[in-house]
Amino acid sequence: MSITASQYDLDVPDTIENGYFVFTIMPTLQCPYNCKHCYLSLEQRRDPTTMTIDQMRVVCRKVDAYWDQVQPPSRVVLVYNYGGEPTSTGPEYFEAYVNMMAEEFPAAKGYEVKHIMLTSLLGVDLDVWAPLWHKHTGGYIQTSYDGSMRSSSYVRKWEAKVRDAISRGLRVATISVVNADLLEQGVANTLNILADLGICETGWLPFMLNEQNSVAGKYDRYAPTMQAFNDYMIEMLDHWYSLKYRGIQPPSIGEAHFAVDRARRTPMSNMCGQTLFLMPNGDFVLPNYKDGYKEYMHSFGNILEPDTTFHDILVSRERRLYMRRQVTRNKNPECQGCEYKNACLLEFAKPNKTSDECFGAKRFVAHAIHRNSLDPLLDGPVTLF
Repeated sequence: MSITASQYDLDVPDTIENGYFVFTIMPTLQCPYNCKHCYLSLEQRRDPTTMTIDQMRVVCRKVDAYWDQVQPPSRVVLVYNYGGEPTSTGPEYFEAYVNMMAEEFPAAKGYEVKHIMLTSLLGVDLDVWAPLWHKHTGGYIQTSYDGSMRSSSYVRKWEAKVRDAISRGLRVATISVVNADLLEQGVANTLNILADLGICETGWLPFMLNEQNSVAGKYDRYAPTMQAFNDYMIEMLDHWYSLKYRGIQPPSIGEAHFAVDRARRTPMSNMCGQTLFLMPNGDFVLPNYKDGYKEYMHSFGNILEPDTTFHDILVSRERRLYMRRQVTRNKNPECQGCEYKNACLLEFAKPNKTSDECFGAKRFVAHAIHRNSLDPLLDGPVTLF
């Protein structure tokens, strides 16, 4: 399981500067699939360029040098292997960077390092990968589930892979982009499907506008309104409670636990101050938005430049402006005064649509907190990823 913390311990580190780093590595963007919500272009998804292990070692040494300088109270690194399809780099690459990080982030210096991989599972040889995940991720992986948006054939193959993975003792969590097809499938059917498969945790994200899906009407076809997203998530949480009352153990709903947990924390715990994405070329980036709410990757500098330190990245003008945007909630007046802003699901600040509910899903957040106040099934350790 990923790193956990008591909900009531407000001293848990929540920024890179004080020793908690969600190190989202994207050593390659290569992926054979064409998911409609993906922020990567076709050119990026077909590019086999991969960061070398030696280059990644340079990055890790610069992170370590920074923490040697500032001496944070802890050194927690959650290495989230994203992409692209991370398994496309091969099992030898995966094991090589895990072993390298164990050398550069040693427990003797107080490091706690956890590894997670988000994989499509399709085309993955589980005879090879399952033992590696048991060895290096505690047997926990994440995979995408978006209903029939990817085609019914894709879903059938994916379900077979999930069942195979779980039969091998892996714990499988899903990340879903809520789309029109999931809405049509319905909350009960969706949660029941995932429960029947044996999924342990679920995460649910709004469908974002990007360069790929802004053409040919894909965004308008697949993206629900935030009002529909709130309705869907509220109905899902209510169905989750009903299953629990009947003695059934459905997969957890990450956003509900997140809302309850973050409402009890400090504002910085919900400012993306613990997260950076590392691109194959060495750029440290985070999602940002242009032309309203169109998503793109905003660079804070290239860590592989010989004279660039990790400190330089963290205090760069671009990151300072970015973090200011987080603190001011993009100057959205409806966000600045919101009583639920610490628990907001909007990790990366952007403008809200004038004719829709907020991207932070305030109505669902309020519902989750209220339901938990009546029946605290959302209390307990929370997975921080």
